Amino acid sequence: MSDTTASLRRNGTFHRLVQGSLVLMIALLSLPVLQGFSSAASGLIGSPAPYFRVESGDDKELTLDMIKGKVAAIFYQNKDIVDANKRLKDELQTLYYEQTGIVKDVLVRLPIIDCSDALWLFRGMWKREIREYSMKEGTTIYCDWNGKMSSDYGMKADVSNVVIIDKGGKIRFFTSGEIEDEDIRGVKELLIVLATE
Repeated sequence: MSDTTASLRRNGTFHRLVQGSLVLMIALLSLPVLQGFSSAASGLIGSPAPYFRVESGDDKELTLDMIKGKVAAIFYQNKDIVDANKRLKDELQTLYYEQTGIVKDVLVRLPIIDCSDALWLFRGMWKREIREYSMKEGTTIYCDWNGKMSSDYGMKADVSNVVIIDKGGKIRFFTSGEIEDEDIRGVKELLIVLATE
């Protein structure tokens, strides 16, 4: 330990400098993302993500436990607005392909459709449509068949809900509605920070 560091520690300045730096760093990391979403933010931000279980059109199950250790960007919406937040989805796809293999292994985009309106008799048709749309989009799309995820997360109906869950399973971002172009950069920055921490 240098004489300067020892001196700073003795008079408490070192502690204040470290504490001030941490507060500033947290504020800077949070600012771009949270500024535009304060009115739409969920009370779940900073809390452990509620457990969920969803299924793809070809009956593959996905649960919260299966994405632990990943940074997941969840797009939750109903079948009538699957193109909502398309600009953000496209930007995140581009962001993903720009990353190194290590970061790619951590980032996950999860489109989930509220399928709770599907009558049992027509479920096969819904699954077929989900499979076709998954192929068109080049990513697996999942279904919330019983609406439990919607209820547990407080998803808003008839809009696109965007949720970001960190590696430890905590919700770090949640908003409902269209994300404006000027706020997309903040979302991308948050994902990279979470993926590399």
